[in-house]
Amino acid sequence: MSHPGNGSSSNILDTFRLDGRVAVVTGASEGIGRALSLGLAAAGADIVVCSRDKSKLDGLIAEIRALGRRAESYSIDLSHVDQIEGLRDFVRDEFGTLHILINGAAYTVEAYAWDTTEPEWNKSIDTSLKGTFFACTILGELMREAGYGKIINLSSTFARSTMPTRSVYAAIKAAISHLTESLAVEWGSEGIRINSLAPTAVRTPSRKEFLAKFEDNVVSRVPLGRIAETDDLLAAAVYLASPASDFVTGHTLFVDGGFVAKG
Repeated sequence: MSHPGNGSSSNILDTFRLDGRVAVVTGASEGIGRALSLGLAAAGADIVVCSRDKSKLDGLIAEIRALGRRAESYSIDLSHVDQIEGLRDFVRDEFGTLHILINGAAYTVEAYAWDTTEPEWNKSIDTSLKGTFFACTILGELMREAGYGKIINLSSTFARSTMPTRSVYAAIKAAISHLTESLAVEWGSEGIRINSLAPTAVRTPSRKEFLAKFEDNVVSRVPLGRIAETDDLLAAAVYLASPASDFVTGHTLFVDGGFVAKG
């Protein structure tokens, strides 16, 4: 893998390219995961897109292939470790290696703490936190074998500055940001860089109900004065996935219009 820190600016844009890279994106059927899959493909990566319902990935596969990149889909429930092991084996068999992992799969509880049930808590923890942890460790085996890799975990500004109905979500995202730091410390010697991408509320189909209630509240806390769109995240994700960020690890990158800074 190339490393950009050679003092030359003549090829700086090339360090953001992902040609020859293989990426896995979980939670890719809609919203942020879907957008990031297309963003990585536009930068040159071949993609394995993952979702519980494989049929929801057909349109995305067609769009990625239209960009001239290879695309495969994989059905997975990230709460089951054996299914993550199956994904690892699929990637090894189909591509031989893995350079980039984006952990976007999540089950979100949008409820006041008083109203949150144990099954909701367990499902959210199992998919969002347990799934992220074991995706890192199991798919990270392929990166460890290669001595190089980039992992991007989806965190959130709510890991740092929260609001009503976000108690479960905020706790999990804070845990993911800290997990990112811990794994970065453990895996730096393996050549694996791991960072988190943390947007504020993003306008996606799955956030429609939340934004209907709280959009004005969120916007009032964003100095740039609007809700995030999925396109706002693409360049940041490509940066974290590319050689341009080879000396960046253990970091949570906030793409939030100043939400966290304002507090």
